[in-house]
Amino acid sequence: MVTHMDHGKQITTVDGQGMWRAWKRGFTSNVLAFKDLIDNAVDAAFAPSEDNFVGRINIYPDIYQSTTTGICLQNNCAKSVAPLKKVFVVYESSKVNSGADAVGENGVGLKQACAALSDLSFVLVKRANKELSFGVIAESLQLRGGVRLPSFNLVDNGSIYLQLEAHLEKPEHVDVRSCIAQYGAIEANDPPNFAVGMKRICDHFQDMNSRYFGDDLFEVIMDRIRHQSSNDDTSEQVDVHHEQKTRVNTLMRDIKNELPKTYLHIPETLHFWVGNDRLEFKHWPQRLVELSSFTVKVSPTLGWNEGDTFRVNDERGDSYELRIFCGFDADRATLPNSRKECTLLLHSRKAGRLVCTDADARSKLHLPASGSDYSQGLTVIMDDFKGKLPLNPTKQGVAFGEERRGKVHEENLYQLVGAVVHFYYGTHLKKFKGKTQLMQQVCKFGDWANRHRPLKSVHECDLTTYTVTLKKSQRRIRVDNFEVREGEDTICLVARNETSPSSSRGKKRKTSANAVSEGLNTEADQLKTTRRRRPSPGSLQEAQSCSEEEEIKELRVPRRKCVKKSSSKLGGGQEQKVDDGEEIVTIKKSDYDKLVRDRDELQAKYGEADRVLGDIVSMNEKLKERVVKLEKKLERERNRKG
Repeated sequence: MVTHMDHGKQITTVDGQGMWRAWKRGFTSNVLAFKDLIDNAVDAAFAPSEDNFVGRINIYPDIYQSTTTGICLQNNCAKSVAPLKKVFVVYESSKVNSGADAVGENGVGLKQACAALSDLSFVLVKRANKELSFGVIAESLQLRGGVRLPSFNLVDNGSIYLQLEAHLEKPEHVDVRSCIAQYGAIEANDPPNFAVGMKRICDHFQDMNSRYFGDDLFEVIMDRIRHQSSNDDTSEQVDVHHEQKTRVNTLMRDIKNELPKTYLHIPETLHFWVGNDRLEFKHWPQRLVELSSFTVKVSPTLGWNEGDTFRVNDERGDSYELRIFCGFDADRATLPNSRKECTLLLHSRKAGRLVCTDADARSKLHLPASGSDYSQGLTVIMDDFKGKLPLNPTKQGVAFGEERRGKVHEENLYQLVGAVVHFYYGTHLKKFKGKTQLMQQVCKFGDWANRHRPLKSVHECDLTTYTVTLKKSQRRIRVDNFEVREGEDTICLVARNETSPSSSRGKKRKTSANAVSEGLNTEADQLKTTRRRRPSPGSLQEAQSCSEEEEIKELRVPRRKCVKKSSSKLGGGQEQKVDDGEEIVTIKKSDYDKLVRDRDELQAKYGEADRVLGDIVSMNEKLKERVVKLEKKLERERNRKG
């Protein structure tokens, strides 16, 4: 620890080497570290929808003469880039209190991610007014007396090499010159080469000029990736070029697989390239069956069970909107070794950045966590599109402790989400005989070809949308009433019903949630026609597939009628049931079929009971015969001894 005086005040400086060691340990994988860099790129390239700006983010390997030495991230910017000297200030950010507009806001993402991925990184900036900036983030530059992140201002006048060389000739920048020379060593046994390193940096500046004309550009070059990627079998060495090529290719492959499910709301105007592949952020609409949307209001300060009245629906100034998406993950349900329990994902900010994932969130959501309840690939996505949740610096969790009533905020959040999930799961479970049948139906959508159709992102999809009102139920929040508007882009588990020809897709219907949770028939369920909304593979209505419409029949069936009559012979005021013939009642055919099935099952159980009872009686007779034989034998023995 080093201290110095500033205007008479003693200030403790930060050990730069210790800070670097802390940065290196901030992420559990290099994919998470690289996502922190991508967050900054998305913040810069994500323009307001009314602008005509087209954002571009490009991730590509750093190659020199067919040798891969690292990885690069380049993006254009909707707004002017801040001076690099300000960008390099540790824990200072222009995006603090930016709300939903920015993911990064702590002023440490760029530095921490570079330190976690590589011992040597370079930052290049090109502005539309031809101003250039060059900075270095290197472990070798860190001092015990503080963090050292040097940067230099240049002008795009065709003499970048000479300008940068003039800066580096100063004695205080000898260590930076060594970093560039290290960048010039291409092969494992090559000595540091300052000229080659300078040429490579100048080539990157020229590439920025030719790639995007007229935009502010930002590029990060990470030399010799240190951390291993998932399923990476390379050795610990970082200087062997074929090891670097494998490591970079593996990292790019992991990024390509992870990013589509990392961001929910990347628009079409933001072009995202990894190598030669453009990414599409349409993962969940294609994967989730019965994907539906809910919106609830969350209070960060007033507990849902505080006071005499239920406050969950109150319109308070500090309450914010939270969007919840629910669906069944057919792919996860069909994979043999994957977990089927309710998975909870939290996305935040305007871009919908994935913050954390809970593989089994049933306990957190105050739901039954035993057996297969709330499983079947159930997936819940919390979309904090207003940016109201405080994120930790690495965007791997929520920092509720930062708020004055953070515990209340957390309890309100998960109680509300749990209420929505309880309602959603009960709504779809009641369509089937039980959880096993629900699971079988979800698995029928596991084949991607069955769900193939033109892809859309979440914010472009017309999803089934529920508008719910809530109530306090004992120690929980539950849905009281709801309205549902069926969406065109929601993949249906079973064919949906329509009440009349005038009631088409997109119309709302209002229903009591009690009927849903108790499995009762509501007015919307007592329909005269059933029509397939769209073909759904393996539908439970395969037996009805020969006709587009089928009338729900009502049957008039006899029922034994009994009355109670007093009997003087019985005495004591007892009553005797007397058969008084039959009466005719009208029931729905589906209810009649259920009664027949129940009768058959009961008769089968009676038959099984008779069989078991017969075995017991037979065994009892055999035991009696054996006892008689033993008694006779005992009697003979007594007579013989007597």
